[in-house]
Amino acid sequence: MPNGFGPESWPKKLQQAFNRFSTHYFDEASANKHDEGYALALHSRWHCDKRFLQAMLRDASKQERVSKILICLNLAIIYWLAVRVGGSRNYGK
Repeated sequence: MPNGFGPESWPKKLQQAFNRFSTHYFDEASANKHDEGYALALHSRWHCDKRFLQAMLRDASKQERVSKILICLNLAIIYWLAVRVGGSRNYGK
């Protein structure tokens, strides 16, 4: 079941706060779509993660302020690394 940005192990309130924070920077990049891609496992995990990163980078390129672009780029890298390192146990479930 999709939970948005952040691991399922986090308390609901922390997940909700993290999701509100993340939606200030990302529009097309949907953590729920990424979660659904993992659950369905129609494509490889690498493919799901790559598409998630690409969507986050497109969102960063649409920002108007340099400071917001930099935040988006940094968050995209952090989020992508997080799913690469910690996401394997959720793929295909």
